[in-house]
Amino acid sequence: MKYELRENHGIPAPLLALMAVATGLSVANCYYNQPLLGSMAKDFGVSDFSASMVATLTQIGYVVGLVFVIPLGDLVSRKQLILTNYIISSCALLAIALAPNIYWVWGASLLAGASSVMPQFFIPLVSFHSAPAHKVRNVGIIQSCLLIGILGSRVLSGFLADMWGWRSVYFVACVFMLGCFLMIYKMLPVLPARSRENYAGLMKSLLRLLAKYPYLRIASLRAALAYGSFFALWSCLAFRMKQEPFFADDDIIGALGLCGLAGASSVVFISGYVQKYGVRFFSIVGGCVILAAWLLAFFGNDSYLWMIIAILLIDAGMQCIHLSNQTSVVSLDASAINRVNTVYMTIYFLGGSAGTFVSGLFWQHYGWAGVVGVGVAFTVASLFVNCFQPRLHKDECSIF
Repeated sequence: MKYELRENHGIPAPLLALMAVATGLSVANCYYNQPLLGSMAKDFGVSDFSASMVATLTQIGYVVGLVFVIPLGDLVSRKQLILTNYIISSCALLAIALAPNIYWVWGASLLAGASSVMPQFFIPLVSFHSAPAHKVRNVGIIQSCLLIGILGSRVLSGFLADMWGWRSVYFVACVFMLGCFLMIYKMLPVLPARSRENYAGLMKSLLRLLAKYPYLRIASLRAALAYGSFFALWSCLAFRMKQEPFFADDDIIGALGLCGLAGASSVVFISGYVQKYGVRFFSIVGGCVILAAWLLAFFGNDSYLWMIIAILLIDAGMQCIHLSNQTSVVSLDASAINRVNTVYMTIYFLGGSAGTFVSGLFWQHYGWAGVVGVGVAFTVASLFVNCFQPRLHKDECSIF
């Protein structure tokens, strides 16, 4: 059954539920690897840094998809783009599962990241078509499922890897993508393009949007720096947990994602207060919570209890920052909603990629203390960006 969608008229509950589930399953493709990096390094006989490049290249691939694929949503049928990406991601995941060496995994991970951008079609779509009174709530639902996909993927991958090896994770993920393809094909209506520009014009317009909206630059940068801090933890956590005193297996490392899920539940609370207290407030609170998480991760790095609390805090803080900032930027320009979201998410994932890469380097040379230093530096930089909040119109202040 296909549904009809119109601007601000609301989204049928079954379709919203489908997009929420598809969002979680799609974004999970980028994060299955995190609990598996230690096992990949051992299986292929490579260094921890070489294994960490799997996560870095996946994030870079996601950025490539954001820059070159998402803007097409304003030019051609978004449904066709979404379906095409599901097919490509299925092939990429299968290639990882069958990879003969780490270089094959690197290339397929880049493609898997680039073709897993479907949530960034769904989020603007939900914001655009939801009834005004439900916009923040519905975007919050999608964002919540997105984070559940990020964190739940770690739990699932750790469990499957412990049972049947790390390659089984990617076989299962491939099946998930094919299932999403079938459901989206049956239920999502045709979504025509809203722009008459050519592709080159659309790409140039990304820079114009970035120049036009100072707030877009501020929101994107502070969220990106926080995301870099967030990824510094998750990209190196598997390496730390395989050392003494933990000596944890993949299933235990993956199970730490359950702690992240608990932290992610804060999105339900946050979404109801963004318009009341404003984005800058939540960006500062979120940054302070992440900073506290890193202090716990440093002083309690040999204790499961303190590490779990740190994970809870860093995920809750990240949700404060990301949900509030993304909800605000997609309301800047309805005529270019996909491109505005592209600019935001591109900068956001560049921050995540930078955090993954730098923390991998510091882990190799300075161990866990170096990773904590990277996380603290990214968090402090994110908090500092709040000092440059641009002047806004009165009608914008309630949310921005």
